[in-house]
Amino acid sequence: METGKYFIANHQKIQLVSQVGWKAALAKCREHIRWRLRQKTLSGVHTSANLGEDPVDYYLGISYEKLLTGAWEWKDEHTLGQQMIRIADSYISKEIEKATSAKANAFKVVYTDVEQEFYDLAAPPIDDEEHQDMENRLLMIENAVAGDEQLEFMVEGLKEGKKRSELADLLNIGVRQLDKLREKLIRRIKTQQSNK
Repeated sequence: METGKYFIANHQKIQLVSQVGWKAALAKCREHIRWRLRQKTLSGVHTSANLGEDPVDYYLGISYEKLLTGAWEWKDEHTLGQQMIRIADSYISKEIEKATSAKANAFKVVYTDVEQEFYDLAAPPIDDEEHQDMENRLLMIENAVAGDEQLEFMVEGLKEGKKRSELADLLNIGVRQLDKLREKLIRRIKTQQSNK
């Protein structure tokens, strides 16, 4: 294993992290990567076929490896989880840059799904006013939940069309707790609306 210039400094900090701290940091980073990639793992740059393994595991592994080998500096102002997220975000962006480079696009083969295009043509268009109204509502909801990580995850899951049980699993809570969280979300939205 090749070590980077930050190996010693990182290693000193890593020795102070408990096993629980590691688990929490890895879980936080994994969840962040999942949210960052969302549906982007189905096709394109972040697919398993392109990366050679599960995209979440791939970026989590890079983040873990770069920190342990000292290739990236663990800055004092960041927690372990935050530093791992910064590394993962950087490599996600680099993967996109590689795919959008002129060299990559020169050999890109584009396939069209005629059947899908046919059904897309049949979908009723959304007018600008309706689209703007939806955007405003979504922005209002996102502002209402800002700062509450569970509610932010819940809203992202709802935007992806996750079911009740899937949301509960994603948030690592019971379905009844999810119902309480839903009530909290509704209260926040109503408060946001009344403050307008």
